[in-house]
Amino acid sequence: MRKFERIYRELLLCSLREVSLARQEDVASECGVSLGLVNKTVRKLEAAMAVEATRRGVRVLSPARLLNLWATERDLGKDVWRSFRLDPVAEVEKSLPADVLVTGFSGWFNVSGRRPAEYDRLYFYVTDTESFESWFGFRKSRVRRVNPNVFVLRAEDEHLVRSSEKGIVCVPQLYVDIYSADGPEASAFLRDIALVYPSLSLW
Repeated sequence: MRKFERIYRELLLCSLREVSLARQEDVASECGVSLGLVNKTVRKLEAAMAVEATRRGVRVLSPARLLNLWATERDLGKDVWRSFRLDPVAEVEKSLPADVLVTGFSGWFNVSGRRPAEYDRLYFYVTDTESFESWFGFRKSRVRRVNPNVFVLRAEDEHLVRSSEKGIVCVPQLYVDIYSADGPEASAFLRDIALVYPSLSLW
C-alpha cells in the first residue's frame, strides 16, 4: 500500500470521529510519513474539493469524495502476497489465525452483521507471517492453486494495524478494498456501507 493512502485513511477516520480540524503535523506523525508528503497530498485533495487547508489544519469537506477518490486509486491486487483456493470460505473465515486483519466482504459482514449479497472470496492482512505459515501448513493438503478464493495481503503499514479493531480493518479501508476487489457482489456491499455511514455516501 502506498504511503499517501495512510493520509487518506487518517483524514477519513478523523472525519468519522467528527474531528473538525486535523493538524498536518499530527497527520504526518500518526501516519509515519513526512510533512512534505502530507502537504502534497492535501493539495491534491483540495483540488478535488475533498478537503480544505487552513492555517490551523485540514478540514474534510466531503468524506464521500475523499473516500471514492481513494477507492479509484486503490490497487488491491498489487498488495496480494498469496492467493489460493480453500473451500468452503465460511469455514476458512472461522478458522483464521487470531492475528490477521480481515477486510473485504467478510470484514463488513463481521463488523456489521450484514450480508447484502452472497460472496465466495476472502481477503485478509497478515501481521505475523510465521503464524500464517503455521496455519497454512495444517491446511496445505486441501489447498488448490486454480481459481483462488482466498487472498492474503501483508500488513506492512503500522497505521493500518493501529486503525483496525477486533481483527477487522477500519470502515474506510473496508470500502476501498471492496471497491478494488470488484465482482458482482461489490456494489451491494458498497451501498450497504454507505447506508450505515451516510457521510460516506455519494448516492
